[in-house]
Amino acid sequence: MHSNKRYRALIVDDSEMNREILKEILADELDITEVDNGEDACEYMINHSGEINIVILDLVMPGMDGFEVLRFMKYKHLSDTLPVIMISADSDENNIEKAFDLGVIDFLSRPFSERIVIRRVMTTIRLFRRQKELVDELDRQYKADDMRIDDLTGLDYKQTFYNKVYTHLRGNPNDRLLMIAIDVDHFKLFNSYYGWESGDRYLKFIAKYLKEFTQRFGGIAGYLGGDDFALLAPYKRQELLTFGNMVWKSPELSNYEVGFAPKVGIYEIQDPLEAVGSIYDHAKIALENIKDDYTKKISWYNHSMLQNVRDEFELLVDIKRGMAENEFIFFVQPKVNMHTGRIVGGEALVRWNHKEKGLVSPGVFIPVLEKNGFISQIDKLVWREVAAWLKSRIDDGHRPIPVSINVSRADIFTMDVTDYLEELVNEYEIPRELLEVEITESAFVEEENRIKEELNRLRRTGFTVLMDDFGSGYSSLNTLKDLAIDILKIDMKFLRMDVTNMNKGVSILESVVNMARALHIPTIVEGVETEEQVDFLTKMGCIFAQGFYFYRPMPVDEFERLISEEEKVDFKGIFISDLEPVHVREFLDENLFSDVVVNNILGAVAFYEVEDDGTIRLIRMNKQYSKLIGREFVGEDEENEELLTDAIRPQNYDRFQDMFSAAYMSPLTGTEDILRFTRSDGEEILLHIRLFFLRKRPDVRVYYASIDRIS
Repeated sequence: MHSNKRYRALIVDDSEMNREILKEILADELDITEVDNGEDACEYMINHSGEINIVILDLVMPGMDGFEVLRFMKYKHLSDTLPVIMISADSDENNIEKAFDLGVIDFLSRPFSERIVIRRVMTTIRLFRRQKELVDELDRQYKADDMRIDDLTGLDYKQTFYNKVYTHLRGNPNDRLLMIAIDVDHFKLFNSYYGWESGDRYLKFIAKYLKEFTQRFGGIAGYLGGDDFALLAPYKRQELLTFGNMVWKSPELSNYEVGFAPKVGIYEIQDPLEAVGSIYDHAKIALENIKDDYTKKISWYNHSMLQNVRDEFELLVDIKRGMAENEFIFFVQPKVNMHTGRIVGGEALVRWNHKEKGLVSPGVFIPVLEKNGFISQIDKLVWREVAAWLKSRIDDGHRPIPVSINVSRADIFTMDVTDYLEELVNEYEIPRELLEVEITESAFVEEENRIKEELNRLRRTGFTVLMDDFGSGYSSLNTLKDLAIDILKIDMKFLRMDVTNMNKGVSILESVVNMARALHIPTIVEGVETEEQVDFLTKMGCIFAQGFYFYRPMPVDEFERLISEEEKVDFKGIFISDLEPVHVREFLDENLFSDVVVNNILGAVAFYEVEDDGTIRLIRMNKQYSKLIGREFVGEDEENEELLTDAIRPQNYDRFQDMFSAAYMSPLTGTEDILRFTRSDGEEILLHIRLFFLRKRPDVRVYYASIDRIS
């Protein structure tokens, strides 16, 4: 009987003295296993969870602290079977509340009281075991009652579903079957957007389609609580496609935002004797592989996914070691004034200088940190390093320039960002305007009010706030007027389009720049990589940029050498220009400009069409153009084609045709050449031609041309 067996406690504390004190207090009641760090504790629990009855966990430890151990236990479902008492001298209510949210049962404060420690530990073990016995009893009742049905969905609930799947698998071992896991992206957010009643209706619709599927094709459908459904289905791809169409194209579900679509993970059952819970876990792993990916709805399990989970944990352990050994540093990418080439600031970007692998790409470790809730640990480390570096620059007598740090949505929801940054600038005695704050636009996709509140606090405290990655897909132009931001960073992806939709990208980018200018918000265009883009942006009225064309992210010492030459730095920083550019569309305003003024400003201009077979036609020209080439526009396509053909010297005509192809391939900057024309009076002249692709219509492309005579 278990009553004759001693309980075992796992003590996790980096202080040998604290461990010895607890062992001495508990030795008469419990067997003790002790470890001095979070990483070893996690490994021990994975391998020996059945041997432990309670975990006594320190809050503050180097490397993996108590909070991170709790997150790991929750992620691996260890906290379902292991009660945790946390020990700490920290009386911070926020930390205590956070620990309870992560599954802590009780707290022990230092210095330890022997009687209190014994009573709390033993009471926790007994209460947790009694609770587990009650849960087990309920499970036994569910197993005895195969008719247990969920009231909301009308589907078999949890254990009943598992029992029916178990019976079916053992009765039909040769069937080719699938386990399918289904849940809804961002369902908690769905309830806050549409209300709980709508959320219940959504779940009922999914349950209805699951019932219809099992009635038509066979199988077993279950509801596992929350927004989780499961389906044991025959392996028939056409039937699965039918089910997918039923769900994703149903009028009941398609009325909601795409971000709330059901996602499906599928596992082909290999061993009918495998535990049903393990079978479902495989399907769930496949499902987790596409969570938050709006482009995918279905994911099939493969063995690499399980390996990825293991690799992810190993990487996480290595990251924590790297943090403890100061392997994480920051690089700086300069921000520049495109007109002068001078540096106006920088952005701090985390880098991992691994002791064995060298520099590890952020794309390898950042997603793992974000997924597992540890990104804030790295962020705080970088923020502190940036503050310390700014302080050292000031102490060394250098004139500092602002450096921005990145703040994620996770940071805002796991700590008080404003208070932490306030402590940093006070500790290092640096002006607040030197430590700028960049918050990515995607942070606003959920809990927008919470983000806005933090932005307002940051600005009231004196920090400069930038919205990063504007245009990444979440915000609209309309949100700009509602946000408390000082600087807008525009993503260059607006212009990463092919020639068929380049004009749309240009129009969107112009709209964002104009809206920001109207609101007196300075802009930085990030991701600038070519001289062509710089030329286009400066003509649009943009001043500041960041990208590989100017500088790549660089080590701090290299950045220091760069800004030590003060002629390369603009200490005015980022600003709104008082000299507003005149936009081309203003020329179309008849209240501002007459036709004569517009024609004199634009000079000689014309429009051409080029058919798919290469035929070039002049379709419009102004008086200046007509006067320059000495020919009149007659309004008949054939005659205008002849007019054009006759005007260009035969040896130049191939070059003229090539210009249209070149302009099509470079819609931002167009192309130019110098060609020889023959006027109607026989005079030969040299013309400088600039040609731009405008748009594509069915079977024809439209171009704009401007010409100047070369004397």
